[in-house]
Amino acid sequence: MDMEAPAAADDPHFPIYVSSAEDDGITFLGDSFDPEEMQMQEAILLSIESSRAPADIPTSSSASSSASPSGPDVAGTSEKSTEESPRDRKGKRKLLEDEPSGSGKRRKRNRFRCAICMEKVQVSEQFIVSHCSHAFCNGCVGRYVATKIGENVESIGCPDPECTEGFVEIEPCRDIIPQELFDRWSVTLCEQSLGNEKYYCPFKDCSALLIKDNDRTVKIRDTECPHCHRMFCARCRVPWHDGIKCKELRKLGDDEKGETDLMLKKLANKKKWQRCPSCKMYVSKIDGCLLMKCRCKQYFCYHCAAPMSKALHYCKNCNR
Repeated sequence: MDMEAPAAADDPHFPIYVSSAEDDGITFLGDSFDPEEMQMQEAILLSIESSRAPADIPTSSSASSSASPSGPDVAGTSEKSTEESPRDRKGKRKLLEDEPSGSGKRRKRNRFRCAICMEKVQVSEQFIVSHCSHAFCNGCVGRYVATKIGENVESIGCPDPECTEGFVEIEPCRDIIPQELFDRWSVTLCEQSLGNEKYYCPFKDCSALLIKDNDRTVKIRDTECPHCHRMFCARCRVPWHDGIKCKELRKLGDDEKGETDLMLKKLANKKKWQRCPSCKMYVSKIDGCLLMKCRCKQYFCYHCAAPMSKALHYCKNCNR
């Protein structure tokens, strides 16, 4: 609180201002800088200061006692010493910024490192392999599974080359691989589970997966494919060979089981033609004995197509 000292009687324009104890120092203003007036101001100031000394200004004894930890000014001194400078506040603020917050720690725990791409990925994108607990990201596992399906691998193992126990199950891969690959893998696993009970439609433009009939007492030959609705022989697994016995068909070569070849075979059976055992050409007997001579100069029996000697007109195979 500022206080104004009374001015001299002969000079009404001589104000003096003295600061209170809470201020940093004592200030005074004067309208004149005459030496005598200045001396008078100093005398008045000294008088005022001496009157305030017991309450505001510590004496030598109190000053010495303030050096002790239990003095009344220790608290005031400690308060000043604990005041933070702008530099200290800036340093503390930097430490607070560098220290990871709770959300940062949670964010770190919500990530893992994929062992294939070595990238940190969200836990929500984690794929855990069955029976080994190896973890990879969905993207890497999807590409790995797609490669194995392209190689027609039925059972896909763990991507870790040193792991021999883990394997990738199909259902968790539904959302990480294309639907076409998923369906292809499903068919492969189905075929694997069927084993020898499966076979395919003989028509190449169909090739549908079929299952054997468990009732083996019924001997079925002509069968209709439920997909393309065409007939085929269930025994020979070839298109239906009407008029040709399965035993005769098995004697034919692989290049003789085409549709045209089977039609020719059917016509030959109807006309009772016989095939030369050497050149496989069909011949027709008009009259005479069973000994036939083909244009390739091969002699054979017209009844069973067994080779015969030119000198003998008797077939040992059919006893004729």
